[in-house]
Amino acid sequence: MRRWTKRAVVTAGTVIASSLSLAFPGPASAADGAAAPAPSCVAMYESWRYTQAANDCSDALDVMVVYQDGASGLCYALPEGGFTTVGEGYLGAHGHADHLAACEPS
Repeated sequence: MRRWTKRAVVTAGTVIASSLSLAFPGPASAADGAAAPAPSCVAMYESWRYTQAANDCSDALDVMVVYQDGASGLCYALPEGGFTTVGEGYLGAHGHADHLAACEPS
């Protein structure tokens, strides 16, 4: 039976954690590019599980949720009259949503 030393286990854990962070990047921070706030005709609804957006504007637009800790979510297309989930709720990793911002899809 092979014995792992403490150093080998720590090194292996570090390599795995580094690999996962490259494979699954987290949301971009608000500092990556301060996006303009979404227009007032876009409404945000937040629950413990999801943050959702409704578009009452006359045009389709792209929005992302910006959280109180400064993190931002992914960019979502929101058609005219559309309603969609745009992020996690307040029990998620970033806490409460602060506002919706306009974004450019990648």
